[in-house]
Amino acid sequence: MRAVNFLSAVAALIILATSASGECESENIPVEVQTESETRPIKRTVAEFAEMAQGDYTGLVIDCRGLGLKTAMSPVVKNANGTKIYGHKNLDVDKMISMGMVDYVNDPEKISRAGKNPLVVKAIALDNFNCDPVVSIEDSNRILIENYVTKFLKDLNVVFLFD
Repeated sequence: MRAVNFLSAVAALIILATSASGECESENIPVEVQTESETRPIKRTVAEFAEMAQGDYTGLVIDCRGLGLKTAMSPVVKNANGTKIYGHKNLDVDKMISMGMVDYVNDPEKISRAGKNPLVVKAIALDNFNCDPVVSIEDSNRILIENYVTKFLKDLNVVFLFD
């Protein structure tokens, strides 16, 4: 049997341990981890997984160039399994109204909303009439791990790069 992808375990734990407010509810919970091909129970603490964060990222840039991205009022970011990792739920409504959920930028030199040290990932596809970026399982796990530490998704520091 293939070994469970450790980053998938991390992301699953963070998703399940996070409440609607974006804060961790429990520091030690058992989790069913789903990867692309299998599910196994694991026991870890959220704090242990937070130690895997690599950088102090200020935001997220999803590179959608070459895919034909269309703008939307309420886009959703999904992983290759179809799991939503960013969307209108669990976000501050007042912030969404004043800022919008994401910033659409067609020039990499003009990215400001994601801050000086953004995590940059490449979309592998688009969903929902070409409005919703889909990222790889590995990239979605990295996004969730890094977000757990710096909360850039909660702050709406998300940019879609398009052409």
